[in-house]
Amino acid sequence: MFTALWGEIQHGRLQRLPFLVWYVVLVLLVAVLAFVLGAVIGAAERMAGGEPLETQVALGESLGPVGVLVVAAVFALLLLGQLNIMAKRVRDMGLPMAWLFVLGWLLLSGVLSSAGGPLVGGLLSLLVLAALLLVPTATFARDQRGGRRP
Repeated sequence: MFTALWGEIQHGRLQRLPFLVWYVVLVLLVAVLAFVLGAVIGAAERMAGGEPLETQVALGESLGPVGVLVVAAVFALLLLGQLNIMAKRVRDMGLPMAWLFVLGWLLLSGVLSSAGGPLVGGLLSLLVLAALLLVPTATFARDQRGGRRP
């Protein structure tokens, strides 16, 4: 699991089905962690009597800065895992500079989400996911002489 998500950053490859499996695993991990975090926030709000300011103070005291950094680090690791499997899939499709494509998608998605709303950024992400799932292995690969591979 660790090798697939966070290892082989420069040279790893993932075909379509393993990419889909790891993508679903990451989505499920994020969903479970978000649910647990939401339950903790809800419980803290319930204990504070339903007042948002008191809830923030209670969470800040119970978690502290270290807890907030741990939560942020976990979500950052999950984001790195997603970007890594995307780069591996792009590399498997035969495109050079896979990390440049992935970071370009991340930047473009962020810009479109802030400028055009979450629907536009979500549609771009959906198109990228569809391309990663539908384009076969070595589609864009070139042989040693510069020609396309059959």
